Amino acid sequence: MSLKKLVVLLAAFALGTGLIGAGVGAQFTGQVSAQENVKVGTFGCQIINPSAGTLSNNNSTLYYDAADITGSALGSRPLSFTVASTGTIPVVLNIAATPVPSPFHDLLASTAPVTLNAGESRAYTAGISWTELNNANLGQSVSIAYVVNCNEVGASPATTVAYSAVMGNPWMNGTITGAGFLLNAPLTVLMYRFGSPTAANFSGVSTDSSGEIHYNYQDDCHPTPGNGAATKVDMPVVIWASDGTRSAIGKGIIPCSTFQP
Repeated sequence: MSLKKLVVLLAAFALGTGLIGAGVGAQFTGQVSAQENVKVGTFGCQIINPSAGTLSNNNSTLYYDAADITGSALGSRPLSFTVASTGTIPVVLNIAATPVPSPFHDLLASTAPVTLNAGESRAYTAGISWTELNNANLGQSVSIAYVVNCNEVGASPATTVAYSAVMGNPWMNGTITGAGFLLNAPLTVLMYRFGSPTAANFSGVSTDSSGEIHYNYQDDCHPTPGNGAATKVDMPVVIWASDGTRSAIGKGIIPCSTFQP
């Protein structure tokens, strides 16, 4: 290499190092990041502080038996309970009650939907009253089930469930219908009927590809989920259905007065 070439190379090297020193030819870099944590709230409700009755289904159902009535005069057996929001998301509360036969009446004044914000609760006065009794009422029993249900405020589509039944041979043909649930989802479906604090649990119920329920079964008009003598009195029922995310309650009648086993 000639002296001239060596001088040129040294000059070029010096130029390069000079530029680096001035911050033009290279630079140090650093990296920062930001993280956002999002926590989804919860929603739900339950019955708390009942003055009487039996709680079931994760405290969403209160069963009340009026016990023995020892006189013919008009009277009542009131009870109170509170429904509390258990989550952080506002909910719409609905209450359904199994109807009671005449001459008895449900003391719960209103079951209109109510909005509960996080931490809120609502107190209810309920129970059973009756007019003056006569010999036709001797031996008559009466009980009632209050079932509460909560969904997110503004949930769309709205979830619904309904019940109907007609006389078949030799069974009552019951039908449970509903809409607004998750698509092709397994369901928990419970039936509360007169005379039993324990719900009948229907297994194998699921929605179709539209989120609807179409379920048929055979009923033998037993007043309890287990075996026993069939009743010949129309039996009011409350149906509760849930896909684990949304739920609904509905009412219906098993026309057991027409039952011919």
